[in-house]
Amino acid sequence: RSENIKTLGTSDAGGSGIMLHLQWRGALTFVFAVALMAAAKADEEPSIDIPDKAPAAFNPREAVAKVAAYQAANPEFAAGIATWVTTGIVLLVVGTALFLYSEIQAVLVVRDQDFRKRLVEQKYMDDGVDIEKLNVEENVNMGVRPYVSLVGMLLMFVAIACMLYPLCDVITVLGLPATPCILIVTFGSFFAALCVATFWMFLIWMCTRTAAAVVFLVISLTGQILIPSGNPILLLIWILVAFGGGWAYFFWLPAQYDSKQQVPSWLQDVGNFKVSYQPAEMMGAFEAKLAAEAQRFKPEASTLGARDCTEQKT
Repeated sequence: RSENIKTLGTSDAGGSGIMLHLQWRGALTFVFAVALMAAAKADEEPSIDIPDKAPAAFNPREAVAKVAAYQAANPEFAAGIATWVTTGIVLLVVGTALFLYSEIQAVLVVRDQDFRKRLVEQKYMDDGVDIEKLNVEENVNMGVRPYVSLVGMLLMFVAIACMLYPLCDVITVLGLPATPCILIVTFGSFFAALCVATFWMFLIWMCTRTAAAVVFLVISLTGQILIPSGNPILLLIWILVAFGGGWAYFFWLPAQYDSKQQVPSWLQDVGNFKVSYQPAEMMGAFEAKLAAEAQRFKPEASTLGARDCTEQKT
């Protein structure tokens, strides 16, 4: 009986082993079949629905005809475009005038200070209190320079945006997708205003600060080359390089040299351009500017009468 039980146990263990082997073999077969089906599916060429008729290319003549027909049916369309363009031109003139006034005045102040410094270094003039007082007065006038220049750049940005905005209406009339038009006009106007401002800076400072003017020229030309491409990656790289390089050249590198160290000739400043975000300091800069201008145009008392009285007494 014990032999029978032993034989039965052995046969049960062998049966369970056989069943386990068959299960693993079936599972592996199933996985292998699924892998073959996936590989065969991947080898198949994807089906592409090719339209019977390709979309027509953009035809400028048809676009002009469509806009002209829309203008004939809607006379106020051209009036709206003229209003936007006229507003942009006026703002562009005002912004450019403010920017040029601020930067040209800064150039004149820097040239005067450089001239006096050169005279003192060559022993043609003594470095006295009068020179320090004059420098302080000129720096007071330079205090409003960054705010006026930034306001001029802001007006140029708004002006370019006003002149480009009618393109969105034209695109809508042509039936083209105009969803990102406002976004493109906004960023494009900002980049264009930055390129225009840096080009003006190059023209204004090229005779006084040649190295700094070349930096402005590089920023302006690279922007004018990359902006028409419309590539967001290239524009992002340009923004990072332009702002990072400008900040490093005009602010970070000069801070690495103390007053006793000689700054390299290629590292040049363009005057005081310190911007404060405190309203009290901003108002103080404009009040000091107005006080300096009022003092400059204040009439001085004549001393001719005093001289005549003195001569009569003598």
